[in-house]
Amino acid sequence: MFQIDDTCPALMDYITEAVNGSWVSKQKMSLQNNDKLQISMLVQFNEEIFEKSETRVILNTRLLTTKDSSSRVITFLSGEGECQAYLAPAQQVKRCKPAQTIVSSGRHTCQGELIFEDNFSEAQLNKTTWKHDIRQRMYHVEEELVAFDDAARNSFVKEGELHIVPTIATEVSDGSFNLGDRCTAVESPDQECKIAHGIFYSIKPPVFSAQIHTRNSFSFKFGKIVVRAKLPKGDWLFPYLMLQPVSTYAETHYAKQLRIAYARGNANLRTKQGDDISGNHLYGGGVVWHHGNAVQFIKDKISNNHYGDDFHNYTMIWQRDKITLMVDEEVYGELYDGLSFFNEKCFIIFGVTVGGFLNFDDGVLAKDVKPYKNREPRAALSFWQHRDSWAPTWGRQSAMRIDYVRVYAE
Repeated sequence: MFQIDDTCPALMDYITEAVNGSWVSKQKMSLQNNDKLQISMLVQFNEEIFEKSETRVILNTRLLTTKDSSSRVITFLSGEGECQAYLAPAQQVKRCKPAQTIVSSGRHTCQGELIFEDNFSEAQLNKTTWKHDIRQRMYHVEEELVAFDDAARNSFVKEGELHIVPTIATEVSDGSFNLGDRCTAVESPDQECKIAHGIFYSIKPPVFSAQIHTRNSFSFKFGKIVVRAKLPKGDWLFPYLMLQPVSTYAETHYAKQLRIAYARGNANLRTKQGDDISGNHLYGGGVVWHHGNAVQFIKDKISNNHYGDDFHNYTMIWQRDKITLMVDEEVYGELYDGLSFFNEKCFIIFGVTVGGFLNFDDGVLAKDVKPYKNREPRAALSFWQHRDSWAPTWGRQSAMRIDYVRVYAE
């Protein structure tokens, strides 16, 4: 940034690559005799920001260096000393308050800057941005009664919306189940890519759905994410709108999660104490694991209507010292505990699953409400055998529809 005689506006340039081994900024500016030129540089490297500034004076066409120089390492930018600046080469006026946000590209960001967006305006899902999770989820203690696939019936873009649609299998017993080379499981491919025929109580997945993520294309640490979505309706459906650390895979068991928002698909669901935890009840927050047990930092909000009845804006503002949760611009919770667990860049995950011991905890639900028991060998079989009790609650409304997702620097 170049500033003449301590006056604003200044001239600012973002330099993203070297030219012939040098980092060069060229500005069109007129300098007069005795002008004082302040030159400030910010260099971001390995998630640290290095600042150096010096002042030079024009004297008889010579550029003289003064003693006014300084350098320092900044843990994060506070925005102090901000100055309106002309951003070369477009020469557009831009007021930049440096953000604490760190993005996967490593570039510098300004507070409020849009750093990621998908409006799903193309005819198909952008496969450069989003990757499908392809694997079955029935074998682990966190058991979900679903297989994620990239089939067109389970995820597609239509009229500017992303649709993630769970579909019920036509049969579950004949033959074996094998995703083959399409399977994306990295940590447990032997269990998640196939189900061998003839295993005691084993069946093929009773439900197929989709889960997508940005692990290979975009991640960020600290920022504001807004998702406009219509959540799924139907018994035992559960939506995933969440962030997960880049040090994990989408499939990683016991991965830490920042859940932007969720509401269970059930129209009627209560705890043993009679508390309503149906789709009228919205939740958001963080989940971490300790020796296989979930520790949740959650805030909630109850509505008169199911959150799958209409579109809502779900917002999570992730800052260094606080997480703020909002729905339709209304704050319903602030989290201060557990933030130290989320100290790395995270990627975005969208999906619809079925069941899950954390999502539908037997220890919380009223007795005999659920047509299967978590962590039992025949859970999936019991769920399938009782499909007459839950399948009628599904339909067109069982899809999760996402209008857009936007991430802003904070």
